[in-house]
Amino acid sequence: MKLYKLEAVVLRARDCGNADKLLVIYSREFGKLKLMAHGAAKPASRKRGSVQLFAHSKFLINRGRELDSISQGEIIEMFSSLRNDLERIGYASYLAELVDAFAPEGEPNPAFFELIITTLRLLATEDAELVARAFEIKALTMLGYRPSLERCTHCRSPLSGHLYFSPAAGGVLCEDCRPSYPDARTCSQGILELIKLFLRWRPVRLRQLRVDRPDRNLLKLLMGEFIRYHLERELKSAVFLRRFPNGAGKTGV
Repeated sequence: MKLYKLEAVVLRARDCGNADKLLVIYSREFGKLKLMAHGAAKPASRKRGSVQLFAHSKFLINRGRELDSISQGEIIEMFSSLRNDLERIGYASYLAELVDAFAPEGEPNPAFFELIITTLRLLATEDAELVARAFEIKALTMLGYRPSLERCTHCRSPLSGHLYFSPAAGGVLCEDCRPSYPDARTCSQGILELIKLFLRWRPVRLRQLRVDRPDRNLLKLLMGEFIRYHLERELKSAVFLRRFPNGAGKTGV
């Protein structure tokens, strides 16, 4: 078929000249895709709204020889309240960059698509910092990068006593195995249980949690190092979020 339909979230949009935009989207039907939106940057373009960053839209796609293009676009959700807060926009950018970095092209994952939509909605109204942490571990798990949390990832013994977390090892370590991994950091039992809870709970339940600043900072550090280890680089949006001081603003860091 020359034409096909999909439902997607816009992860990245880049101007290409002649009012065209090159998009990276994550769709329910086909996973991550690159698409061209010809003329979408023109003020009068009917596609203009549907191709905005973070927009949740329905698209009619025209197959091309090298790159498919958007023929029509219809907005489902724009997450308008999210766009009114610079810090929340930063977290949404982080979510989008994380998906773009880890998700393979052309591999559909409807459950992951639903997680993205749900998380964008919650970023607009809930504790954005905890929403982002929960998204990190859920996304990594759904995309095949789940850290080992149940036993020592090196010797496979039950976890007890002092615990450590190592990106190089792939998860939690016992005290005996910690010397083998220079990158290992202290990981309390409470932090470990919080990560497991993020995996079990639906994101909407996060409003029930009360996590103090030291635990938030440690969780952010551990997950950030785990992500950097697998990407071999730091996400630009993570650097941007450091501009917001701990505990400041509506959402924290």
